[in-house]
Amino acid sequence: MAHHGWISVLDPRTLAPSALKSPFGRLFEASNHAYDSLALSMLAGARGPIEQIAPTPVPPPPGGKPGNPAGFTFLGQFIDHDMTEFRVVAQDLALVHQNPTLGQRQRVLEDGGQPTATNGRIPSLDLDSVYGLLGVAQPDLYDDDGLFLLDNDVDILRGAAFNNGRLIADPRNDENKLIVQIHILFQRLHNAIHAAATGSASDKRPGGDVFKATKLEVQNAYRRIVLHDYLPNIVQKEHIDAVLAALAAKTTLYQAMIARAREAYLRAVASEGVADLLAMPVEFAHAAFRLGHSQLREGYALNARGGAPLFAPGRDLRGKAKLSDGDFVVDWELFFDAPSPTPTAQHGEPLDARLAKAVFRLPPPSIGEPPASLAERNIRRGVDFGLPSGQEAAARLTDIYGGLVPGLRGDQLFPPSEFGDFPEILQLAPSLVWATPLWYYILREAGLYTADRQLGAVGGLIVAETILGSLDEIQNAEFDLQVEARAAPLAGAPSSPAGIASMTQLLQFIGVFS
Repeated sequence: MAHHGWISVLDPRTLAPSALKSPFGRLFEASNHAYDSLALSMLAGARGPIEQIAPTPVPPPPGGKPGNPAGFTFLGQFIDHDMTEFRVVAQDLALVHQNPTLGQRQRVLEDGGQPTATNGRIPSLDLDSVYGLLGVAQPDLYDDDGLFLLDNDVDILRGAAFNNGRLIADPRNDENKLIVQIHILFQRLHNAIHAAATGSASDKRPGGDVFKATKLEVQNAYRRIVLHDYLPNIVQKEHIDAVLAALAAKTTLYQAMIARAREAYLRAVASEGVADLLAMPVEFAHAAFRLGHSQLREGYALNARGGAPLFAPGRDLRGKAKLSDGDFVVDWELFFDAPSPTPTAQHGEPLDARLAKAVFRLPPPSIGEPPASLAERNIRRGVDFGLPSGQEAAARLTDIYGGLVPGLRGDQLFPPSEFGDFPEILQLAPSLVWATPLWYYILREAGLYTADRQLGAVGGLIVAETILGSLDEIQNAEFDLQVEARAAPLAGAPSSPAGIASMTQLLQFIGVFS
């Protein structure tokens, strides 16, 4: 994609080699799958078997898979932007702002060779997408008291005075009108905490001790939200518990990947002090955590005055425009369950291998070259990064987690009832049945788990290993993963940031929910 995720850097060379401390890595061995190009276009293109004909009713029909409240779709996108962003390290260790070209095989640090795909985010759930990229302070985001500059708490500041016409650390968080408002919630949380903090003016400015303390409180509230609110809505409890136990025993694929990445960094850069290196699994970034694409609806109710579709001429949810223009400011009770007896949040689509019609016809500037189908781009990107098939991932995860990982049969992945109208797909690419692209396998697996809203085993374990593994690596005095994971979050409205463990509680703390 020529536009999505492109973040300019004034001098990329100044960020290397320190930026290499957030490389991409692999949970599984690299694979070299090749599929018939026409078959992929038929499988994942417009009017193919992945395109959803009609929105899923809410509540779902008997036996149908439920969806999450719609806010979790965009919270997931926000988390993704905070953890991952593609960059390239060139021969001279310069960090180049470049996006992966579809059809070009990508290398990661442990594969050896140059250029190397690396991650433009620190995947430690540290909100660098809000505070400043790669941990570098961006002082123009704040006023003299260390508070985020906002437009009446409703929008980010916009105008010709700002880079790309908007004041935001990561422009991807303004790619639609919903994710930017998730971003603003965390800026408001910072402002609410920091305004009440005491200290000298210099200590309250970015870099000062009071500012650092506020930032840590916000980061840890965010980490608790991810751990106690987001993750359980995406990953089954038994898979979370299994990963926590494996982390304690140091048997996870994530921990093995981190060790390999640190060894590769020492070989490539010949530098000491890599204990803080955190690699980002390509299987998470380019397959499993693209789960949110399945949750997107054609459009959303925004407030009592109306809603908007994802893409449409004139009024839609694309970003870069002032939120007050067109009345796009959301009522959060329509996206997260408010503390009331009757939840009013609309739901996203369920996690399954059906995507909303709109994402099969992505408009410019969301993309710069074909294909226009987001589903097809996801599968082709997985091939480019040498991702394992779903079956290969399932077999390797079974080595660690045993019976938690049931494999899927070919008729479950490509049921005749759904593929009877598309016989050419498997005729052209029969290997799809036994070497199924990981992204598609994960969504098909999720759709077969209808007992609740979460992913199946392969997707859930990859997501849990990555998120919990990252949290396990960034221990601080206020946040210990094993202690936090087993602690019961406080119920009700929080009296301090330490009590925030859900989006509902964040909204209560900043005064949006009563």
